[in-house]
Amino acid sequence: MAHLLHTTFLPSSSSAVLPRPHCRIFRVSSGRVRVDAKLHDISMPALSCSAMDDGKIVPWVVKSENHNLTKAAARTASSSSTTAVKRMGRRYWNINLQEMMEAGIHFGHGTRKWNPRMAPFISAKHKGIHIINLIKTARFLSEACDLVFDAASRGKQFLIVGTNSKAADLVARAATAARCHYVNKKWLGGMLTNWSTTETRLHKLRDLRVDQKNGRFERIPKQNAAILKRQLSRLQTYLGGIKYMTRVPDIVIIVDQQEEYTALRECITLGIPTICLIDTNCDPDLADISIPGNDDAIASIRLVLNKLVHAITEGRASTS
Repeated sequence: MAHLLHTTFLPSSSSAVLPRPHCRIFRVSSGRVRVDAKLHDISMPALSCSAMDDGKIVPWVVKSENHNLTKAAARTASSSSTTAVKRMGRRYWNINLQEMMEAGIHFGHGTRKWNPRMAPFISAKHKGIHIINLIKTARFLSEACDLVFDAASRGKQFLIVGTNSKAADLVARAATAARCHYVNKKWLGGMLTNWSTTETRLHKLRDLRVDQKNGRFERIPKQNAAILKRQLSRLQTYLGGIKYMTRVPDIVIIVDQQEEYTALRECITLGIPTICLIDTNCDPDLADISIPGNDDAIASIRLVLNKLVHAITEGRASTS
């Protein structure tokens, strides 16, 4: 996904390198100067609680895949980055570290079951499990909220995906509250990449719902009515959350990367921006914005979804 580079709160302490998979293209325009460089990584100081309270605002330092940007280009990037942040209007989403700890977002998987690419997001080990750095969780969650707010204010469509038993009800409630589409049962392969077939099934679902509402099932033989009712029940189970979706969504929010890998790969194939809640056994490079956190606890999933839903509703309200 292409967008302008943001700024963030950074202290002036030692540096660490964090991957930024969601920033793929860096474009700056200032007068006749234009810089295009693929982002490889972003060198930035490590965050701490004090940095969030009294840190200073500085731009991230960008490294391209082949060479560093020139000083003139870096100055242009810094100036345009600050202007972009002011124009976008970064907002305060009331992301509280104490609240996240109470929800158990910081608990990862066992130390034997982890993805080494998650190392930058892990702060410690405790009793055989990894502990996730909540400062980084808060930063990426805030960035995700900024993204969905901006997209919602422009009338974009969202799809929330979470099919495991713990997330299914939360996904349905969150999507209903934010007026988004959702999938909380089985993800049918090709639901997005083979959209023409999905659209045909959605038309069939709508027709069956109309027939049931008009009482057509009572006017046909019982055997035929039973067949149609089974078809309606199956379509409602798997496609009920997207029955009003008329096109491929603009942004997809995925609760469990491991469980929804097929959905994530379809989004990558179609170039659809994705926001993922990732645990310590996931790959942070697959999603456009990866939010490190516990994807097994109900309280953790609820907190993340509530923040995103709040940002979406605020974005839609800002246009009315």
